[in-house]
Amino acid sequence: MEPTPSQPSDRDVLPPSVAGLPLRLHITLGRTTMLLKDVFKLTVGSTVELQRLVTEPAEMVVNGRVFARGQLMVLDGHYALKVLEKV
Repeated sequence: MEPTPSQPSDRDVLPPSVAGLPLRLHITLGRTTMLLKDVFKLTVGSTVELQRLVTEPAEMVVNGRVFARGQLMVLDGHYALKVLEKV
């Protein structure tokens, strides 16, 4: 897909020496707080309730900071994140 005037290409934004740097990225579905004793009680089949509604977007975290939010989906049998909002 060719960049449009409102959508600059990577080469217009970042110098090549920076654009190729790897970043740590993960997707956060939710968080919760548990006591250590309760963590040790977890077994196969245990359920951990997250403090987020199923309708809320997941967060894309890059190098420890929320970069975007989006909708979880399955693409070719793999989990994927459709970006809905850049933070």
